[in-house]
Amino acid sequence: MNTFLSFEQFLEANSIVPTETLVNARLLQREQFTPLPALLVRMGALSEEVLYQQMALHSGMPLITEEDLHHAQIAFPTTVSQWGLLSHWCQAQGLILWQQEDSHITHCVAKEVISANVHEVLRLKSPPETQIHYSLVRPSAFEAFYAALERREPRAVATGDVMHLRELAEEGPIIELVNTVLSQAVTRRASDIHVEPGEYEFAIRLRVDGVMQELSRMPLDKFDATVCRIKILSQLDIAERRLPQDGRMTARVNSEVFDVRVSVLPGAMGESVVMRLLRQDRKPYHLEDLGMMPDHAALFKRWIQMPNGIVLVTGPTGSGKTTTLYTALDIGNDGLNKIITVEDPVEYRLKDITQIQVNADIGFTFAAALRSILRHDPDVVLIGEIRDQETAAIAVQSALTGHLVFSTLHTNSAAGAVTRLVDMGIEAFLLGSSLKGVMAQRLVRCLCEHCSQPTEVSQETHRVLLEGVKHWSDELVSKPQLRRPVGCRNCNQTGFSGRVAIYELFEVDATLQHQILTGASEADIVRYLRLSNVRSLRDDGILKVWQGITTVDEVLSLAGA
Repeated sequence: MNTFLSFEQFLEANSIVPTETLVNARLLQREQFTPLPALLVRMGALSEEVLYQQMALHSGMPLITEEDLHHAQIAFPTTVSQWGLLSHWCQAQGLILWQQEDSHITHCVAKEVISANVHEVLRLKSPPETQIHYSLVRPSAFEAFYAALERREPRAVATGDVMHLRELAEEGPIIELVNTVLSQAVTRRASDIHVEPGEYEFAIRLRVDGVMQELSRMPLDKFDATVCRIKILSQLDIAERRLPQDGRMTARVNSEVFDVRVSVLPGAMGESVVMRLLRQDRKPYHLEDLGMMPDHAALFKRWIQMPNGIVLVTGPTGSGKTTTLYTALDIGNDGLNKIITVEDPVEYRLKDITQIQVNADIGFTFAAALRSILRHDPDVVLIGEIRDQETAAIAVQSALTGHLVFSTLHTNSAAGAVTRLVDMGIEAFLLGSSLKGVMAQRLVRCLCEHCSQPTEVSQETHRVLLEGVKHWSDELVSKPQLRRPVGCRNCNQTGFSGRVAIYELFEVDATLQHQILTGASEADIVRYLRLSNVRSLRDDGILKVWQGITTVDEVLSLAGA
């Protein structure tokens, strides 16, 4: 054992690798940030077998053979479960551990030494009076071990683990943990709960008003049981850990009932879980509640009353598009029209409206659903999202045959919706005839009404604000009421509470129809909209800053400077 020498010095002192080769390897190491042993094998200075024989001599640790690893595969899953560790974590740390007959635990490491942090985790998790022995294993054998483990039947590997986890998931502490997380998420007005595994612990984070906040960090030994509890409530397969899963459950929290959409995604450190909270008793919104100015609300209501055509709402994921369209359906649902929606998934249940959820796994896509519902005699159709050319074509045909179609599109601007549909393959003359209105939107955080304070702004910021409001009528532009965030108990010290949308709306008039027919670019359309005094997202946000609803930084971060 020569631990007083580094491995590099050991190789040089024993003339195992020429000094010149080591110098070249050091230079490459600085450029490529690759461990020296791996570089020496790649350069052909040593074979992997010889390299690890020398590493074993240097470290004093025995070198484990492939035959030993073959026996380890049987005991590995049970041992990992008993220790409260994850197979993913062991693989990431270069570890293979299993229970020996003499009650010792052997850890095979693909590195010369392991970090002190990993050793401490293993020491804390090891059963009483357990001796920890470390050995070396060649990387090729290490990778072959985990590859063979992956090929084995998942249920056969994890049977004992699953039974143990189910028992833990039904115990009081885990039930209380999951219930407490749900309760705190509702109290903080969170839209999503994220359960994320780490190397030594797992984090529980909340998305509040679009921003992630850490709720707590928990010991890793509770992670598997917590995920198992969530899976049981969501009716998911607790034995399946290698494929994504989606489920849902109903939760009653603080006398409120929530639909909870659950998504489980396998990752390098273990399964990551996201739970989206949706109130069942959603009250109908008014356009003003969403943040629409009077002129925008009047225009949008006119679109809702149209007999046919397409109305598009654009924006990134999480910008409130679905809420806006649900509000449109609430307004247009006067009992005189047949309304059908096609969604993925159905987020809220709407009274007297037929809602259909697509299922791509069985071929029931947006396009397939649309072909069927058009024979169902609808007056108004809501398509959750236009994702492909086939769905877009059916939407256009529906609009041309007397239906009013609402849908969403993922674009960065309202004008981009036109060019996006043309790029999808929709004929310009059909699009110009069917498209009636386009809206873009983003969500900005509202200042907390309990703690925000009046403020003065710099001369440059004041100039930007004046530029943003000077074109608009007195009905929209009142006396400036600029405010700044402070932070209090009501807003969890963030200074913000709730969100409101900023909008850009334009109607497809004769000039725009001509531009669509002649293949105008997005820049040409934007130029025409500004000349026509169509308010941009940025200007709509500045109006809300002027009214003391939000801040300049919030608007510029989402709508650009």
